[in-house]
Amino acid sequence: MRERVPAPVDTMGCHVLPDEIVRTNSIASQNLQILISLLLSSQTKDQYTFAAVQSLRANFHPHEITPERILSLSDQTLDSIIRGVGFHAKKTVYMKQIAGMLVNGGELGGRIPTTLDALVKTFPGIGPKMGILYLQNAKQYPNESDADKKEAYQDLDPNEEFGLAVDTHVLRLTQQFRLVIPPARRPAMVTPELARAQLEQIVPKEQWKETNPLLVGFGQTICGARSKMCGECAIAGTGLCKAEVRGKAKSSAKKRKAENTIASETVSTDIAVAADDSGDRRENIVKQEDIVDIEELVGGRRLRSRRTAAR
Repeated sequence: MRERVPAPVDTMGCHVLPDEIVRTNSIASQNLQILISLLLSSQTKDQYTFAAVQSLRANFHPHEITPERILSLSDQTLDSIIRGVGFHAKKTVYMKQIAGMLVNGGELGGRIPTTLDALVKTFPGIGPKMGILYLQNAKQYPNESDADKKEAYQDLDPNEEFGLAVDTHVLRLTQQFRLVIPPARRPAMVTPELARAQLEQIVPKEQWKETNPLLVGFGQTICGARSKMCGECAIAGTGLCKAEVRGKAKSSAKKRKAENTIASETVSTDIAVAADDSGDRRENIVKQEDIVDIEELVGGRRLRSRRTAAR
């Protein structure tokens, strides 16, 4: 399904922001651009993040983001450049703080940390999800003796400490697919870290990196939080998705209105429309969650059937 429908993350995600021009820049600049794009991506769509980073690059000549150039901008100018992203004022402050740490002679020696714990503890505004995505897409720094040589840029080797990045799309979809379950005790709320712990027990380590963009793109196109294309989904009718009923209900309601069907017609197995004595229509919605055996996917967990009725 992802191959058929291109998503914004495929062309504007943090992992593809470094284009051919950026690849002529230093490894330090590439890594900084990845980190900045991740910082800006919080509570922001990929399209706006991409535009903000491109605008930032356009203010520099050559189009290369460095700590020194970020610090050379006033707070007002930097804020105006990234105004299209969410919480831009706070992110302006974070960018200045990060640039101050990475400037030549700064406390980090110009190099971004290469462990998740150090990333999260060192940089303001960088959480576990951003740290994991950075480590999965950053470039290896050359040895000190090779710092001035033009070498092929290599991705950091996959490492189990990088983890599986969980954002809002991954969090929502994995609960819909019953791959992540809420805790038994209150508050029965699934946090990104709880979801990550459960998913890392299910998903093979070699698939951790590809899982995030795979599900993010699926959530951006076929299965949005507010608009679901259940008719285009390959798992429709399998019982694997808890949100499928809502998608069918909305689709069926539109179909009934367009075709002007009679009130007593049954339009799906999930919604029955009846007419009372006054001729008014009412909907009796019955949700049936069939027995689903996804034992191989969830490491031995087996789901029981559950029927709920709402009138």
